[in-house]
Amino acid sequence: MIESAEKIGFVGLGNIGTPIALSLLRGGFQVVVRDVRKEAAAECIAAGATFAASNADLADCTMVGVAVVNDEQLLNLALTPGTGLVDSVAPGTTIIIHSTVLPKSVIQVAEAAAAKGVRVIDAQISGGDLRAREGDLAVMVGGPKEDFERCAGYFDAMGRRAVHMGALGSGAGAKIAVQMMTFGNWIAAMEAMRLARALGIEESALADLATDATSDSWVIRTWGNYDRLLREHRLNGSPDLFRMFDKDLFNAVALGRELDIELPLTAVGSAVLAPSVKERLAMLAPATTTAS
Repeated sequence: MIESAEKIGFVGLGNIGTPIALSLLRGGFQVVVRDVRKEAAAECIAAGATFAASNADLADCTMVGVAVVNDEQLLNLALTPGTGLVDSVAPGTTIIIHSTVLPKSVIQVAEAAAAKGVRVIDAQISGGDLRAREGDLAVMVGGPKEDFERCAGYFDAMGRRAVHMGALGSGAGAKIAVQMMTFGNWIAAMEAMRLARALGIEESALADLATDATSDSWVIRTWGNYDRLLREHRLNGSPDLFRMFDKDLFNAVALGRELDIELPLTAVGSAVLAPSVKERLAMLAPATTTAS
């Protein structure tokens, strides 16, 4: 049962972070949002959130969700001496890491937090921005079971299903595995569509047929979703857009090396995803121009 008086912090108001924060507001929490770009908080503020100008403004929150882009941003946010999240929140606070990062980054934050009496769990999410808007995400959680259970109301507000995957870092590991499957599927589908176009077959016709064939998948059933994201994303037009997509596969390869396991298809995928996305975005350019 969510108590309306409970105050939750949320840092990182991008494509996924904003809809998660909105779901938490709908779930009855008081939400304090933070982003380096104050304009990114406009939608959340309009919905009833308050804005934190610094991490210190999150000191009275019982939980703080984090949805920054990568490992570097997470470590800077959490561990900067004096002003980082770990040094700014009160003992007993739970930091909930949603960012798709390496397990070792989660553990690094957790070890520093434990010295301050601050809890950390990793709660990576899957489902995309549209499901995030509906509070319908899948959540994969790593950390002590009691911390997972303590955050049940938080997870209920943002997702359809939250699963405790195991020890700290297991959520991050599960998300990387999910991204390997999803992006591998997307790369294959983009390549298939390249062949179809060369044969004069309409993409929409192939995508419709594929949902009733052995090729059926989430990627093909939502064909056009990634095109929409490419067109609408605020990073469109910058190299950072392609890094945002392919960094998860690079993380998977790096993790495979740490674990001494071979991931040859993922290694190839990490090399070809950005060029495939660039080709796709160039093909969509006329639609982008028309929309603007």
